[in-house]
Parts: sequence; structure tokens; C-alpha cells
Amino acid sequence: MAVTLYEKLMKNAQPSQWRKIVAENLDLDYCERFLTAAESAALLNYMEDNVSYFDGRLSQVKVFGQYYPIPRQQVAFGDTGISYKFSGTIVPAQPWPQPLYDLKKKIYTARGVDYNFVLVNRYKNGEDHMGEHRDDEVELDKTIPIASVSLGQTRKFVFKHTDVRKKIRQVELIKLDLHNGSLLMMNQPTNDYWFHSIPKEKKAKNVRLNFTFRKIK
Repeated sequence: MAVTLYEKLMKNAQPSQWRKIVAENLDLDYCERFLTAAESAALLNYMEDNVSYFDGRLSQVKVFGQYYPIPRQQVAFGDTGISYKFSGTIVPAQPWPQPLYDLKKKIYTARGVDYNFVLVNRYKNGEDHMGEHRDDEVELDKTIPIASVSLGQTRKFVFKHTDVRKKIRQVELIKLDLHNGSLLMMNQPTNDYWFHSIPKEKKAKNVRLNFTFRKIK
């Protein structure tokens, strides 16, 4: 079988450089250049040309009993029979496309975690966003970090401590610029104590894709 251009790029990628980010009950590992520019472009082009995103109820979120459109596009992939429930919606995993399966294997090589599910979020521009939330669903394996790969437009990623949301005390926000080709590992106990979000950014004009790899029990 012929080796694809994408597979060649994955094979020839240079070693990654990691940065540790820690705060009170927050533990992150961030690699700004996990994917090369060529890898990132190949994957972004593949997704834009070949992938259809959810519509109907799967494109909505349930808040206080009412359904509202998600302010971005979503689709999910994973192992056979895997699904993920959040905000009143059960998201079924479609079969892995080869480029995403290759990305999953690349993360396994770098971090030793074999994920079985990925949620893809597409932000068409800075108007698309993600509200404050924690990835604390019961079907998640909490011992496994969540891996987040970003493509395209750089966007701000904001962490807010639960005590700030509850107005108990002041804790400094943690803000990261998630760049094209980057990988962020959210290690425990981060999701127990910190909410995260992608706020609106008027100056962000281009498409951003985000792949959050999870281990479903």
C-alpha cells in the first residue's frame, strides 16, 4: 500500500518541546509545535474538504431544560460503540478517519495514552466560542488527561477556578494562546477545580479547529 503524504509528514516530524504550567490544583503540559506547519495544513485541509458536522439536535445544547444552538460546529469520532453524553445530548462516535487515527497514534507515541474518542469543534471565526465548563462527565476516565490539539486561528483559552465562579475568593485566571499545531494536556486534578472556555475574539477572522481526545470508560 502506498504511503500517503500525510503519513510521510507524521513520520518525519521533529521532536516536540513541552512546557509545564502549574497553579493551585492546575496541571498542564503544553507543546506549541506538536504538529509541523505542513502537518497542520494537511489535516486542516482534510477536515475542511471531507468532514460534515452535526446538525439537528446534535448541534444543540440543553440549558435549564431548553435547547439552544451550539455557538460553533461539532462532530465526534472514536472506537466502535463509543458515545459521549454532555449537556443533555448523547454524541455518537463516527468511525475514525485515517488522518485522525494517525493523529491519535502520534499522541500515543508522545504521551503514552491510547484515546478512544475525539470531539471536534469548528470555530468559523472569533464570533464562535465555548462557554465556561468542566469536562467532568461520569463516563470519562478521570485518571487520563484530556488532550487538546488546535489548528488554524490562534485563540485564547481561559481557565477560571471554581472558587471565583462561586465568588468565594479571588484566584488569578490562567490564559493561554492555543496556536496552530499545538497540543495541550489537561492533567488531573485540573478539571475538578478549574473551568475553561474559549471566549469571543473580534479580531479572530479565520477558522479554528480543535480536537479534544478523551478516554471513555
